[in-house]
Amino acid sequence: MPEGLHLHRTGSGPAVLWIHGYTMDSTTWQPLWDRLPGYTHIGVDLPGHGGSAPLSPGLTLPALAGQLADVLKETGARSVVALSFGSMSALQLAIQEPSSLDRLVLAAPTLAGTPNEDSARVRYQQLAMLYRMVGPGEQLADLWMQSPPDIFTGTQRHPALRAALREVVARHSWAELGNRAMDTLTAHRHTPEDLRRITARALVVLGDEDMPAFVRNAELLRDTVPDCRLETLKETGHLPLLERPEACAELIAAHLS
Repeated sequence: MPEGLHLHRTGSGPAVLWIHGYTMDSTTWQPLWDRLPGYTHIGVDLPGHGGSAPLSPGLTLPALAGQLADVLKETGARSVVALSFGSMSALQLAIQEPSSLDRLVLAAPTLAGTPNEDSARVRYQQLAMLYRMVGPGEQLADLWMQSPPDIFTGTQRHPALRAALREVVARHSWAELGNRAMDTLTAHRHTPEDLRRITARALVVLGDEDMPAFVRNAELLRDTVPDCRLETLKETGHLPLLERPEACAELIAAHLS
């Protein structure tokens, strides 16, 4: 197993690799896993998240995808489900190792090198300033979960989910704000030519209330990846897999089968 990556395994059956969003970890997947019996669910904590080692300032997106490819080989997983920031590494994995994947699920998809929401960029700058002042903890979690950007807005309909996510985000180390490790990881760029190399059958899941940048990403994937279907969920925000686990479990089960 790649050194420094923490895996959370549960269940039995065909293996599926799950990649979480920024400031989260693999514990956030449990409600979906409970609704998807018959699989071995393997949640990976990305570098700098959960139980994994800190994010190295020199780690590139292709190098991270290489680590995830090793996880696929060692676990036998040939399907990947990824959310938001996690979908960036899942896409790179599908581009870089097309023969390793049969099924790909991308929710609120993030493409490397595409324009982000202006409000998200401003919030990240604010987080870096607050981190220098007070360090990690609940203040950063509360600032990160404010709107705009509308990353967590959809969780306001689901108070228990929002409280659980706040606990996870409050545990995040935020070390990448101090060493600028995210700069190298996000410097990569996904081109349409890259996306056309994906051979896995892809499902993109989007909330109808998601931010415009992610709507554009979803439509680009639908129109560019050779075998790709887009499903939009009503009254759903940026975190559809977490906000709507029942509906998403049905979509994922059908896609994986």
